[in-house]
Amino acid sequence: MTIRKENKTWTVDISSGKRALDGKRNRHKKFGFLTKKEAEQYETNYKITKLKQITHRDFLSVRMLYELTKEEDRQRGNRVATIDTQESYYRQYISVFFEKADMKIVDVEEILSFRKWLRKKPSVKGGNLSEVTINRQMIFLGKMFECAIKAKFRLDNPCRSIRKLSQVKTEFEYYTPEMYKKFDSFFDEHEYNFQLYFRLLMYTGIRSGEALGLTWRQVNFNDGYLDIRQTAHYKKKIMSFGPVKTRESNRKVYIHKAFLEELRNWKSKQIQMLGDFVNEANDLQVLQATPEYLTEPNISNFRHGKLKQRLPADLPFIRNHDFRHSHAAYLISDGLRKGEGKDYLFFMLMKRLGHSSITTTINTYSHLFPSEQKEVANAFDNF
Repeated sequence: MTIRKENKTWTVDISSGKRALDGKRNRHKKFGFLTKKEAEQYETNYKITKLKQITHRDFLSVRMLYELTKEEDRQRGNRVATIDTQESYYRQYISVFFEKADMKIVDVEEILSFRKWLRKKPSVKGGNLSEVTINRQMIFLGKMFECAIKAKFRLDNPCRSIRKLSQVKTEFEYYTPEMYKKFDSFFDEHEYNFQLYFRLLMYTGIRSGEALGLTWRQVNFNDGYLDIRQTAHYKKKIMSFGPVKTRESNRKVYIHKAFLEELRNWKSKQIQMLGDFVNEANDLQVLQATPEYLTEPNISNFRHGKLKQRLPADLPFIRNHDFRHSHAAYLISDGLRKGEGKDYLFFMLMKRLGHSSITTTINTYSHLFPSEQKEVANAFDNF
């Protein structure tokens, strides 16, 4: 018996064939599971990820396929945030729709049925799931089938031939320098770490997780740059630090002298407040104002609990990520005033923002070149 109860806990005992040298059986044992369900989940995970075995008369359940995909992510060292998002897609949607399916024989028509089902599902924000969210879930499902092919459980990926849903491109909101300076005036003195958070996003264009992941080890005061190497992740009331979004997100982001001096002064003040709580001051989170880390929930509670009520009607309440867009918009505007070429500006932004492809940069910010279409039309004056 593979799973059995011994005393008050459960044991998994898996046979993986005979050894070539002496003919004895290879066995893998794991003790101490508190419930039978935990033991069964471990057995499933081990068989499909380590032994590449499918049980239940060669039935490949969606759970087995998901465990295989998680093992692939673990080996590749994928970001915690990415894995959590995939887990959410699996738990809320994929596992529900394919609960009784044999994933070895699911075909294109059944994948299309899944997408049609998704389009009717409600969103937590109201309405139905967006095309963007549905496309992302389809990408993850396709990734699961790629893992099945790699493990030789399937020969094809039924998601490959399905085109993405058309996505309505929504233009982001952003602050002009004048609007940002007005926004920056609505912070009380004791809220400086929140104010610094938004200044980091506006002055550097780094992502929110990258800002929350900054420690003083990543601030190079001699050469004037932030060494972006990690991002913060918050789950189950625990703050952790992991790799940045893509390889290209590892970058040096140079900052202007006045802001560098502001960070230097804040570090001195922070060490006076918190130095007794750490062995090494450079390990302090740059945004930390208490012995506890500043987290995304802290930012969200402050934004909606205090900041939103302070802003006047003529100042839009933009998303945190829109401060990154505000940074890019200002650099484009400043570059155009200086006569810098569009190609140079796109390349500069790609490097500074840590995009993995210049296509991403162009698709995101091309609408900020207002004269482009007019110039194209004017070209026909000399036709």
